Amino acid sequence: MLRKPDTPARILARRERSRRARQRQREGLAVFPLEARRDDVLLALIESRKLTEAEALDRHRVNAALSRMLGEWAAHWRNGLK
Repeated sequence: MLRKPDTPARILARRERSRRARQRQREGLAVFPLEARRDDVLLALIESRKLTEAEALDRHRVNAALSRMLGEWAAHWRNGLK
């Protein structure tokens, strides 16, 4: 199967993804692909007042809230082990 040549836009997009990945690595960050029931997670974020209903519709805000929560959880356990 022959692949189509990459367009300049696809090349630039791939380079940008690589740049962001290298930056995360330098900063000691990681991306954890996780699976969870969407509605359950959104409801938990709303009911715990981490997000409003309107904010829960924004994927980037949901990701940011979950990232903060995971970071807080990790810090809690890191501090508890000292």
